[in-house]
Amino acid sequence: MLAAIVASIARGYYRDGPLEPDAPTGQGSKAVVQVLGDLGVKVEVDRHTVDAAEALRMGRTVLVTDPRSLSAPQLESLAAAHEDGAGRLVLVAPDLVTLSYFSSQISPSGAVRTETLIEAGPGCGDLAHQAEALLVPAAEEAIRGAASLYRVSGEGESCFSADQGSLVAEHDGALVLGSADLLTNDAVGRADNSALVLNSLSSEGALSWYVPSANDPMGSTSQTLLGYLPDWAGPLLLWLLLIATVALVALGRRFGPVVVEPLPVTVRPQELVLGRARLLQRSGDRQAAATALRSAAASRLASRLGLRRESALDGLLAALAPHVGRSPEQLRALLGPRPVTSDQDLVRLAHDLDHLEKEIDR
Repeated sequence: MLAAIVASIARGYYRDGPLEPDAPTGQGSKAVVQVLGDLGVKVEVDRHTVDAAEALRMGRTVLVTDPRSLSAPQLESLAAAHEDGAGRLVLVAPDLVTLSYFSSQISPSGAVRTETLIEAGPGCGDLAHQAEALLVPAAEEAIRGAASLYRVSGEGESCFSADQGSLVAEHDGALVLGSADLLTNDAVGRADNSALVLNSLSSEGALSWYVPSANDPMGSTSQTLLGYLPDWAGPLLLWLLLIATVALVALGRRFGPVVVEPLPVTVRPQELVLGRARLLQRSGDRQAAATALRSAAASRLASRLGLRRESALDGLLAALAPHVGRSPEQLRALLGPRPVTSDQDLVRLAHDLDHLEKEIDR
């Protein structure tokens, strides 16, 4: 816990994340930002699209560290600002959808998945930014997977070409870098990565380091996961939720079997009998009371007649017939499951059972 607290306090001085300008970790870009500052470049960190668009209109260079995470309104705002202003736009590993907002001459054409040294070649010219070779890491070691390669057409220019395309491309003031690792603390010092990054970002003397933020008001308009569901999915989910609620309520109201537990204190039998009688009276369950009276009387009668193992009613009636002045039908009506519909019938049943037991005792 102490180590976690110390680490949290230490990280509180900067934001740790891919291409964060203040992060000294391997995936951060503090080294690039510090060197740019030493070169006299004024670096401002923007986290909202409105600020980055304003920087483009003011003629600054704007570095978009994660263009793939931008929503359509954000991309439209940046594209409009790029057309209106004279600023230079640098996109880090954009996809096809992102590129369609800024240039029709550049499109993705492949990827570099292994650690590769890519040379500039004789036709790069100023697009090489005085770098002769770039080193990109393997896909499993990169912060955002494999490096992207791009194909250019028309007036577009490209440099650092591999088999499937080029790692760097430019058209109409939009510079595309195919790998985010070119700007990280771990990889900026490899080969000539620093020459490309520093020269391309310091050309205007002012740089807007745009890190897209989840708190951006324009970013909240992006499509959510629920937005991809069909129209009939909403009513279906509500119907299933209603069914699940009803099922849970129905299952929750079902009582389980009675659990017999030893009482924590000694209670007199009379109190138990009175308590049970009051419960039966409150519920109005005369049939349950009658069943209890008949069962108790039948057990006592069977015990007095030596029929402790006899469980059938017919056997008890056959044993009682010679000792009482009642017919088998009367005994069956008294001890059998005849319904009791009123309190008077229940009292009369109790008296008749008591009288029957007294006859046996005589």
